[in-house]
Amino acid sequence: YGKQWYQRRVRAFARSGDRYALATSSGVALCGWSEVPGAVGCIERDSAIYSVAWIGKSVLACGDRGKLVEIDAKTQAVCNTYQGHQGSVNVVKARDPNTFVSAGYDGVCRVWDTRTGGEVKSLTPGSWAKAARPKMGNHITVLDVWEDWVVVGGGPNLSLWYLKEDTGFCLLDMVGSIPSAAKFTQDSIITAGDSPFIYHWGLSGKLKYKVTSKLERVTDLHLDTISRNQPFLVAAGSPAELDIFMDLGYLSHTVPYLTQ
Repeated sequence: YGKQWYQRRVRAFARSGDRYALATSSGVALCGWSEVPGAVGCIERDSAIYSVAWIGKSVLACGDRGKLVEIDAKTQAVCNTYQGHQGSVNVVKARDPNTFVSAGYDGVCRVWDTRTGGEVKSLTPGSWAKAARPKMGNHITVLDVWEDWVVVGGGPNLSLWYLKEDTGFCLLDMVGSIPSAAKFTQDSIITAGDSPFIYHWGLSGKLKYKVTSKLERVTDLHLDTISRNQPFLVAAGSPAELDIFMDLGYLSHTVPYLTQ
């Protein structure tokens, strides 16, 4: 995306069709494959953006100083601001076409409705005794949502919550590994952290199986289910490479993405 992008750290991205939203160290960028490199603009320039998500034809973006906004992808104007978080908002995920979940430094997961612009529910994983790790804090860095299920972790242990209840459903014990990524795939959850292992869980909290990557630690997971016959999982981390798992569990390829 041109020379200007070397000055911006891309922290996360989200795709909708051929359109991409990028969370960068100096705002939100919207772009597409057909656009001229370097021609994309940056929105919300006053904030570092940590996470983005598409919801309908809008983009949700969150970042430092409690930033949580909804941006019209066509006009690139902020159409709604959601207030409630204290400190940085680390992650945002769309739940359905009208609702989404956010979480961050204050340790609170908040469910929002774009139709009213208001909060409809909140939960605090660190307040659940089974998940609490007081020495590590209450901040949330890992979050995903599927229907009424939320998987969340960070300072608190990684745990699974059912939004119609007010307490945690179960822990997802990664044997001391600090979580860095969690993804729902229908009725399963895939998680990873500061170890080579990738864990596959059922909604009961029971570990189905775990696979070993060639990474020392996994920092992110990308799940691609476009091909229903053979979905694949991409794990990124340290050292700088991508591990590709066919059928979500068989390590097929390892691709270095940084070279000297």
